[in-house]
Amino acid sequence: MSLVVAAGPLGCRTDDPTDAANPSAIAALPSLAAAPTSGSDLVTDEATPSEASRPAAEASASESREVGRAVWDFLGRPGQLIRTPNYEIHTTIRHEQVVDRLPVFMEAALAHYRSAIIDLPAPPRPMPSFVFHDREDWETKTVEVVPEQAGQLRGLGRGGYSTRGIAVLYYLDWSGRSRDTLAIAAHEGWHQYTQTTFRDQLPLWLEEGLATYMEGHRWGRPDTPPEFQPQRNWERWSTLRSVIRRDRLIPLQELVSRSPQEFLAEGKGDLLTYYAQVWALTRFMLEHDGGRYRDPLERILRDAVAGTLHGTTMRSPRVIAAGGRGRMVTRSRVGPWLLLAYVTEDLRSFEAEYEQYCRDLVAGRGRQG
Repeated sequence: MSLVVAAGPLGCRTDDPTDAANPSAIAALPSLAAAPTSGSDLVTDEATPSEASRPAAEASASESREVGRAVWDFLGRPGQLIRTPNYEIHTTIRHEQVVDRLPVFMEAALAHYRSAIIDLPAPPRPMPSFVFHDREDWETKTVEVVPEQAGQLRGLGRGGYSTRGIAVLYYLDWSGRSRDTLAIAAHEGWHQYTQTTFRDQLPLWLEEGLATYMEGHRWGRPDTPPEFQPQRNWERWSTLRSVIRRDRLIPLQELVSRSPQEFLAEGKGDLLTYYAQVWALTRFMLEHDGGRYRDPLERILRDAVAGTLHGTTMRSPRVIAAGGRGRMVTRSRVGPWLLLAYVTEDLRSFEAEYEQYCRDLVAGRGRQG
Protein backbone atom coordinates (compact mmCIF):
# COMPACT_ATOMS: atom_id res chain seq x y z
CA MET A 1 0.00 0.00 0.00
CA SER A 2 1.18 3.50 -0.15
CA LEU A 3 2.69 5.65 2.53
CA VAL A 4 4.32 8.95 1.89
CA VAL A 5 5.40 11.84 4.00
CA ALA A 6 7.10 14.99 2.81
CA ALA A 7 8.66 17.69 4.94
CA GLY A 8 7.79 20.41 2.46
CA PRO A 9 4.35 21.72 1.50
CA LEU A 10 1.91 19.34 -0.05
CA GLY A 11 1.79 19.88 -3.78
CA CYS A 12 1.06 18.33 -7.14
CA ARG A 13 2.09 18.42 -10.72
CA THR A 14 1.14 21.71 -12.31
CA ASP A 15 1.71 23.29 -15.66
CA ASP A 16 4.42 25.51 -14.18
CA PRO A 17 7.80 23.77 -14.51
CA THR A 18 9.27 26.16 -11.95
CA ASP A 19 6.86 25.10 -9.24
CA ALA A 20 8.94 23.64 -6.43
CA ALA A 21 6.07 22.19 -4.42
CA ASN A 22 6.99 18.89 -2.83
CA PRO A 23 3.86 16.70 -2.73
CA SER A 24 3.55 13.55 -0.74
CA ALA A 25 1.08 10.86 0.27
CA ILE A 26 0.93 8.50 3.22
CA ALA A 27 -0.50 5.02 3.63
CA ALA A 28 -0.64 2.49 6.41
CA LEU A 29 -1.53 -1.17 6.49
CA PRO A 30 -1.90 -3.36 9.58
CA SER A 31 0.27 -6.44 9.46
CA LEU A 32 -0.72 -9.96 10.46
CA ALA A 33 0.50 -9.11 13.94
CA ALA A 34 -1.71 -5.99 13.96
CA ALA A 35 1.27 -3.66 13.86
CA PRO A 36 0.70 -0.68 11.59
CA THR A 37 2.43 -0.55 8.26
CA SER A 38 3.46 2.85 7.09
CA GLY A 39 5.51 4.44 4.42
CA SER A 40 5.46 7.33 2.06
CA ASP A 41 4.78 8.34 -1.48
CA LEU A 42 6.30 11.56 -2.66
CA VAL A 43 4.98 12.82 -5.97
CA THR A 44 7.64 15.36 -6.86
CA ASP A 45 8.28 15.30 -10.59
CA GLU A 46 6.12 15.93 -13.60
CA ALA A 47 4.53 12.77 -14.90
CA THR A 48 5.56 11.66 -18.36
CA PRO A 49 2.87 10.53 -20.79
CA SER A 50 3.26 7.20 -22.50
CA GLU A 51 2.36 5.89 -25.91
CA ALA A 52 -0.54 3.50 -26.35
CA SER A 53 0.46 -0.14 -26.38
CA ARG A 54 -1.02 -3.61 -26.21
CA PRO A 55 -3.96 -4.00 -23.82
CA ALA A 56 -2.76 -4.93 -20.34
CA ALA A 57 -4.47 -8.31 -20.18
CA GLU A 58 -2.97 -9.36 -23.51
CA ALA A 59 0.50 -8.09 -22.71
CA SER A 60 0.79 -9.58 -19.21
CA ALA A 61 0.76 -13.22 -20.29
CA SER A 62 4.00 -12.96 -22.22
CA GLU A 63 5.65 -10.20 -20.19
CA SER A 64 5.58 -12.14 -16.93
CA ARG A 65 7.93 -14.68 -18.51
CA GLU A 66 10.41 -12.14 -19.93
CA VAL A 67 12.70 -11.87 -16.91
CA GLY A 68 16.44 -11.27 -16.86
CA ARG A 69 18.69 -11.39 -13.80
CA ALA A 70 22.08 -9.93 -12.97
CA VAL A 71 24.26 -9.64 -9.88
CA TRP A 72 23.73 -6.46 -7.88
CA ASP A 73 24.87 -5.42 -4.41
CA PHE A 74 24.08 -2.62 -2.01
CA LEU A 75 26.94 -1.49 0.21
CA GLY A 76 28.44 -4.96 -0.03
CA ARG A 77 25.18 -6.82 0.61
CA PRO A 78 24.68 -9.31 -2.22
CA GLY A 79 21.52 -9.03 -4.26
CA GLN A 80 20.00 -9.22 -7.70
CA LEU A 81 18.84 -6.86 -10.43
CA ILE A 82 15.74 -8.39 -12.04
CA ARG A 83 14.65 -6.83 -15.32
CA THR A 84 11.15 -7.30 -16.68
CA PRO A 85 9.46 -5.42 -19.53
CA ASN A 86 8.17 -2.76 -17.10
CA TYR A 87 10.39 -2.93 -14.02
CA GLU A 88 13.99 -2.87 -12.86
CA ILE A 89 13.82 -4.60 -9.48
CA HIS A 90 16.87 -4.25 -7.24
CA THR A 91 16.59 -6.59 -4.26
CA THR A 92 18.68 -7.96 -1.42
CA ILE A 93 15.91 -10.21 -0.07
CA ARG A 94 17.47 -13.50 1.02
CA HIS A 95 14.41 -15.71 0.58
CA GLU A 96 14.63 -17.05 -2.95
CA GLN A 97 10.93 -17.91 -3.12
CA VAL A 98 10.07 -14.28 -2.41
CA VAL A 99 12.59 -13.05 -4.97
CA ASP A 100 11.06 -15.38 -7.55
CA ARG A 101 7.60 -13.99 -6.84
CA LEU A 102 8.55 -10.33 -7.12
CA PRO A 103 8.75 -9.97 -10.93
CA VAL A 104 5.66 -12.11 -11.48
CA PHE A 105 3.69 -10.15 -8.90
CA MET A 106 4.74 -6.70 -10.05
CA GLU A 107 4.00 -7.36 -13.71
CA ALA A 108 0.63 -8.85 -12.73
CA ALA A 109 -0.07 -5.81 -10.53
CA LEU A 110 0.70 -3.47 -13.41
CA ALA A 111 -1.64 -5.41 -15.69
CA HIS A 112 -4.29 -5.01 -12.98
CA TYR A 113 -3.72 -1.24 -12.72
CA ARG A 114 -4.14 -0.94 -16.47
CA SER A 115 -7.32 -2.99 -16.78
CA ALA A 116 -9.20 -2.96 -13.46
CA ILE A 117 -11.32 0.11 -14.26
CA ILE A 118 -10.49 1.25 -17.80
CA ASP A 119 -7.76 0.46 -20.30
CA LEU A 120 -4.77 2.58 -19.29
CA PRO A 121 -1.48 3.05 -21.16
CA ALA A 122 1.74 1.23 -20.42
CA PRO A 123 4.43 3.20 -18.59
CA PRO A 124 6.85 4.91 -20.98
CA ARG A 125 9.90 3.23 -19.48
CA PRO A 126 10.83 0.48 -16.99
CA MET A 127 10.21 1.65 -13.43
CA PRO A 128 13.00 1.24 -10.85
CA SER A 129 12.13 -0.54 -7.60
CA PHE A 130 14.35 -1.25 -4.61
CA VAL A 131 13.22 -4.01 -2.24
CA PHE A 132 15.69 -4.49 0.60
CA HIS A 133 15.88 -7.40 3.00
CA ASP A 134 16.59 -5.16 6.00
CA ARG A 135 15.07 -1.92 7.21
CA GLU A 136 18.57 -0.59 7.91
CA ASP A 137 19.44 -0.66 4.21
CA TRP A 138 16.04 0.87 3.40
CA GLU A 139 16.82 3.77 5.71
CA THR A 140 20.25 4.22 4.12
CA LYS A 141 18.69 4.32 0.65
CA THR A 142 16.04 6.75 1.88
CA VAL A 143 18.72 9.21 3.00
CA GLU A 144 20.14 8.97 -0.52
CA VAL A 145 16.81 9.32 -2.36
CA VAL A 146 14.88 11.82 -0.20
CA PRO A 147 17.34 13.28 2.33
CA GLU A 148 14.96 16.02 3.47
CA GLN A 149 12.23 13.52 4.35
CA ALA A 150 14.43 10.74 5.75
CA GLY A 151 13.85 11.69 9.37
CA GLN A 152 10.10 11.62 9.02
CA LEU A 153 10.14 8.33 7.15
CA ARG A 154 12.18 6.67 9.89
CA GLY A 155 9.35 7.40 12.29
CA LEU A 156 6.62 5.83 10.19
CA GLY A 157 7.14 2.23 11.27
CA ARG A 158 6.95 -0.53 8.67
CA GLY A 159 6.33 0.36 5.07
CA GLY A 160 7.68 1.87 1.88
CA TYR A 161 7.38 4.86 -0.40
CA SER A 162 7.61 5.95 -4.01
CA THR A 163 8.93 9.16 -5.47
CA ARG A 164 9.54 10.32 -9.06
CA GLY A 165 8.48 6.87 -10.26
CA ILE A 166 10.95 5.03 -7.99
CA ALA A 167 9.67 2.65 -5.29
CA VAL A 168 11.78 1.99 -2.18
CA LEU A 169 10.51 -0.91 -0.04
CA TYR A 170 11.79 -3.57 2.31
CA TYR A 171 10.83 -7.07 3.40
CA LEU A 172 7.97 -6.92 5.93
CA ASP A 173 7.27 -10.63 6.46
CA TRP A 174 9.25 -13.51 7.90
CA SER A 175 10.45 -17.02 7.05
CA GLY A 176 9.86 -16.64 3.33
CA ARG A 177 6.30 -15.37 3.60
CA SER A 178 5.38 -12.44 1.37
CA ARG A 179 1.83 -11.25 2.05
CA ASP A 180 2.51 -7.85 3.65
CA THR A 181 5.51 -7.13 1.44
CA LEU A 182 3.52 -7.72 -1.72
CA ALA A 183 0.54 -5.71 -0.47
CA ILE A 184 2.88 -2.74 0.04
CA ALA A 185 4.39 -3.38 -3.40
CA ALA A 186 0.93 -3.30 -5.00
CA HIS A 187 -0.02 -0.10 -3.18
CA GLU A 188 3.23 1.75 -3.89
CA GLY A 189 3.28 0.33 -7.40
CA TRP A 190 0.08 2.24 -8.21
CA HIS A 191 1.74 5.50 -7.10
CA GLN A 192 4.86 4.61 -9.06
CA TYR A 193 2.73 3.98 -12.14
CA THR A 194 0.73 7.23 -11.93
CA GLN A 195 3.85 9.28 -11.23
CA THR A 196 5.40 7.84 -14.37
CA THR A 197 2.40 7.77 -16.69
CA PHE A 198 -0.30 10.32 -15.82
CA ARG A 199 0.05 13.88 -17.12
CA ASP A 200 -2.13 15.25 -14.28
CA GLN A 201 -1.88 13.81 -10.78
CA LEU A 202 -5.07 12.78 -9.00
CA PRO A 203 -6.23 14.39 -5.74
CA LEU A 204 -4.76 12.60 -2.75
CA TRP A 205 -7.99 11.00 -1.54
CA LEU A 206 -8.52 9.33 -4.91
CA GLU A 207 -4.85 8.51 -5.50
CA GLU A 208 -4.73 6.74 -2.13
CA GLY A 209 -8.17 5.22 -2.58
CA LEU A 210 -7.11 3.62 -5.85
CA ALA A 211 -3.83 2.44 -4.33
CA THR A 212 -5.72 0.63 -1.56
CA TYR A 213 -8.15 -0.70 -4.17
CA MET A 214 -5.18 -2.34 -5.92
CA GLU A 215 -3.91 -4.13 -2.79
CA GLY A 216 -6.27 -7.10 -2.51
CA HIS A 217 -4.92 -10.29 -4.06
CA ARG A 218 -4.61 -14.03 -3.62
CA TRP A 219 -2.32 -16.69 -4.98
CA GLY A 220 -3.70 -19.85 -6.53
CA ARG A 221 -1.26 -22.50 -7.66
CA PRO A 222 2.44 -21.69 -7.16
CA ASP A 223 3.05 -21.68 -10.92
CA THR A 224 0.35 -19.10 -11.75
CA PRO A 225 0.29 -15.30 -11.30
CA PRO A 226 -1.74 -13.84 -8.41
CA GLU A 227 -5.40 -12.98 -8.83
CA PHE A 228 -6.24 -9.40 -7.84
CA GLN A 229 -9.52 -9.00 -5.97
CA PRO A 230 -10.12 -5.46 -4.63
CA GLN A 231 -12.78 -6.71 -2.21
CA ARG A 232 -10.29 -9.19 -0.71
CA ASN A 233 -8.72 -6.73 1.70
CA TRP A 234 -9.28 -7.82 5.27
CA GLU A 235 -7.15 -5.04 6.78
CA ARG A 236 -9.19 -2.24 5.24
CA TRP A 237 -12.52 -3.96 5.80
CA SER A 238 -11.84 -4.76 9.46
CA THR A 239 -10.64 -1.23 10.15
CA LEU A 240 -13.80 0.16 8.55
CA ARG A 241 -15.94 -2.19 10.63
CA SER A 242 -14.23 -1.02 13.83
CA VAL A 243 -14.68 2.64 12.88
CA ILE A 244 -18.39 2.19 12.21
CA ARG A 245 -18.92 0.26 15.45
CA ARG A 246 -17.35 3.21 17.31
CA ASP A 247 -19.30 5.74 15.25
CA ARG A 248 -16.04 7.41 14.20
CA LEU A 249 -16.42 7.78 10.43
CA ILE A 250 -14.48 10.74 9.09
CA PRO A 251 -16.96 13.16 7.44
CA LEU A 252 -16.63 13.30 3.67
CA GLN A 253 -15.60 16.97 3.55
CA GLU A 254 -12.77 16.26 5.98
CA LEU A 255 -11.80 13.03 4.23
CA VAL A 256 -11.24 14.74 0.87
CA SER A 257 -9.85 18.01 2.27
CA ARG A 258 -7.01 16.76 4.44
CA SER A 259 -3.76 15.05 3.53
CA PRO A 260 -2.62 11.66 4.82
CA GLN A 261 0.21 13.46 6.63
CA GLU A 262 -2.31 15.37 8.71
CA PHE A 263 -4.01 12.16 9.77
CA LEU A 264 -0.65 10.56 10.57
CA ALA A 265 0.23 13.52 12.79
CA GLU A 266 -2.83 12.70 14.88
CA GLY A 267 -1.88 9.04 15.24
CA LYS A 268 -1.51 5.90 13.17
CA GLY A 269 -5.04 4.86 14.11
CA ASP A 270 -6.39 7.95 12.38
CA LEU A 271 -4.24 7.18 9.35
CA LEU A 272 -5.58 3.63 9.18
CA THR A 273 -9.12 5.01 9.37
CA TYR A 274 -8.34 7.36 6.48
CA TYR A 275 -7.06 4.51 4.31
CA ALA A 276 -10.01 2.27 5.12
CA GLN A 277 -12.44 5.03 4.19
CA VAL A 278 -10.79 6.01 0.90
CA TRP A 279 -10.72 2.29 0.02
CA ALA A 280 -14.45 2.16 0.67
CA LEU A 281 -15.02 5.46 -1.18
CA THR A 282 -13.32 4.09 -4.30
CA ARG A 283 -15.39 0.92 -4.14
CA PHE A 284 -18.53 3.02 -3.58
CA MET A 285 -17.89 5.00 -6.75
CA LEU A 286 -17.36 1.82 -8.74
CA GLU A 287 -20.07 -0.43 -7.27
CA HIS A 288 -22.88 1.56 -5.65
CA ASP A 289 -26.33 1.39 -7.23
CA GLY A 290 -25.21 -0.62 -10.22
CA GLY A 291 -22.15 1.55 -10.80
CA ARG A 292 -23.96 4.90 -10.88
CA TYR A 293 -20.71 6.79 -10.24
CA ARG A 294 -18.45 4.57 -12.30
CA ASP A 295 -18.67 6.64 -15.50
CA PRO A 296 -17.45 9.83 -13.79
CA LEU A 297 -14.53 7.91 -12.25
CA GLU A 298 -13.60 6.48 -15.64
CA ARG A 299 -13.64 9.97 -17.13
CA ILE A 300 -11.43 11.24 -14.31
CA LEU A 301 -8.82 8.61 -15.11
CA ARG A 302 -8.92 9.32 -18.84
CA ASP A 303 -8.51 13.04 -18.24
CA ALA A 304 -5.64 12.49 -15.78
CA VAL A 305 -3.76 10.47 -18.39
CA ALA A 306 -4.50 13.05 -21.11
CA GLY A 307 -3.56 16.03 -18.93
CA THR A 308 -7.00 17.68 -19.02
CA LEU A 309 -8.11 16.84 -15.47
CA HIS A 310 -6.91 20.02 -13.80
CA GLY A 311 -8.22 22.34 -16.49
CA THR A 312 -11.65 20.70 -16.52
CA THR A 313 -11.85 20.95 -12.73
CA MET A 314 -10.81 24.62 -12.62
CA ARG A 315 -13.32 25.60 -15.32
CA SER A 316 -16.26 23.71 -13.80
CA PRO A 317 -19.22 26.04 -13.03
CA ARG A 318 -19.94 23.98 -9.90
CA VAL A 319 -16.40 24.49 -8.63
CA ILE A 320 -16.45 28.21 -9.37
CA ALA A 321 -19.86 28.57 -7.69
CA ALA A 322 -18.50 26.82 -4.59
CA GLY A 323 -15.59 29.25 -4.32
CA GLY A 324 -12.89 27.34 -6.16
CA ARG A 325 -10.56 29.74 -7.90
CA GLY A 326 -7.71 29.14 -10.33
CA ARG A 327 -4.85 26.79 -9.68
CA MET A 328 -5.53 26.66 -5.93
CA VAL A 329 -8.18 24.10 -6.88
CA THR A 330 -5.60 21.54 -8.00
CA ARG A 331 -2.31 22.73 -6.52
CA SER A 332 -2.94 21.33 -3.04
CA ARG A 333 -4.43 18.01 -4.26
CA VAL A 334 -7.05 18.19 -1.50
CA GLY A 335 -10.63 19.44 -1.42
CA PRO A 336 -14.04 18.50 -2.82
CA TRP A 337 -13.38 20.12 -6.22
CA LEU A 338 -13.02 16.93 -8.26
CA LEU A 339 -16.27 15.54 -6.86
CA LEU A 340 -18.08 18.74 -7.75
CA ALA A 341 -16.61 18.95 -11.23
CA TYR A 342 -17.09 15.32 -12.28
CA VAL A 343 -19.41 13.46 -9.93
CA THR A 344 -22.19 15.39 -8.18
CA GLU A 345 -23.51 18.83 -7.30
CA ASP A 346 -25.15 17.46 -4.14
CA LEU A 347 -22.30 16.48 -1.82
CA ARG A 348 -24.64 15.95 1.15
CA SER A 349 -26.68 13.29 -0.64
CA PHE A 350 -23.49 11.73 -2.00
CA GLU A 351 -22.07 11.56 1.53
CA ALA A 352 -25.25 9.98 2.92
CA GLU A 353 -25.15 7.30 0.22
CA TYR A 354 -21.46 6.68 0.85
CA GLU A 355 -21.88 6.31 4.60
CA GLN A 356 -24.77 3.88 4.12
CA TYR A 357 -22.64 1.91 1.66
CA CYS A 358 -19.92 1.64 4.32
CA ARG A 359 -22.42 0.35 6.88
CA ASP A 360 -23.83 -2.17 4.42
CA LEU A 361 -20.33 -3.31 3.50
CA VAL A 362 -19.31 -4.15 7.07
CA ALA A 363 -22.72 -5.59 7.89
CA GLY A 364 -22.39 -8.15 5.12
CA ARG A 365 -24.93 -6.54 2.81
CA GLY A 366 -22.16 -5.62 0.38
CA ARG A 367 -19.21 -7.60 -0.94
CA GLN A 368 -16.98 -8.03 2.07
CA GLY A 369 -13.21 -7.70 2.27
